[in-house]
Amino acid sequence: MKLPIPAPIPAFAALAAALFAVPLAAQDSARRAAAGNDDTIIVTGQGEPVTIRAIERQARDIAVRQGNVFDVPLARFEDRLCPGVSGLTPEIAGLIIDRVRANARMLDVRVQDDGCAPNFVIVFTPDGGELMRRLMEQNPQNFQYLDQGKKDDILEPGPVHVWTSVEPRTLTGMPIAQVRDLTRPPTMAVHAAHSRIYTTTRRDITSIMIAFDHAAVRDLSIGQLADYATMRGLAQTRPVAGMAVDSILSLFEGTDAPPQRFTNFDIAYLRALYADLPNLPAANKLGNVSHELRELTRVGSESAE
Repeated sequence: MKLPIPAPIPAFAALAAALFAVPLAAQDSARRAAAGNDDTIIVTGQGEPVTIRAIERQARDIAVRQGNVFDVPLARFEDRLCPGVSGLTPEIAGLIIDRVRANARMLDVRVQDDGCAPNFVIVFTPDGGELMRRLMEQNPQNFQYLDQGKKDDILEPGPVHVWTSVEPRTLTGMPIAQVRDLTRPPTMAVHAAHSRIYTTTRRDITSIMIAFDHAAVRDLSIGQLADYATMRGLAQTRPVAGMAVDSILSLFEGTDAPPQRFTNFDIAYLRALYADLPNLPAANKLGNVSHELRELTRVGSESAE
């Protein structure tokens, strides 16, 4: 099912209010309307076997990291997820919401019921970059903890723009105060066991906005867009050129045959991220992607037999 583009989305001020205060209009109505030791892995859809080293390199390349991979965990959703869609008809929006919810449940991410205030917002707009720029100008308080480099990343030209809010928390989920300079670093007294395995803090994704440009999505399916949004929203990832393993992240990279849905690599990456504790260092999560991919490949081979 291809994606029809209706009339323009609501004004950006309404979107900002929807993200931080009230549920998106599409939320309720759309849901009701939609009623081994070998160092190579054979990956479905690939012409040649891919080495574990190549898989691990790709996992590192697509991950948006902060700090040393051995000291800082990757960001992920720990709060209950509430997806919302703006800029589409209620019927189509409902299908995308259902797909995102199903993807989240696959990873054991907790999902809120209908009527919730969306914290995973997917927007379809004529110009996502302009939308983000206007949000930054008129809602600067929501971007106060982003440095200029991160703001530039959000505004980088392209068909998709992603704004992720990440909050540092203790290993038990208590928010840690953030500051805009280093003159008064935040402090917090907590009781925690010292460990070389996990860190004393974690990084929680608290909200996400993904803006798709109308012109870029006309020939794409609901499944492609929902899976792409999931890969960018439930994990801080970015598309990179020349990926060795097929990924939904290549959807807008001009490939001749873009993926129609999540690939095994995408599922393996997300499973590795959401497995175990949220405060394990990034290196631990990224190092497990090849293991998860091997398991998916093995199960797929057994099913085919």
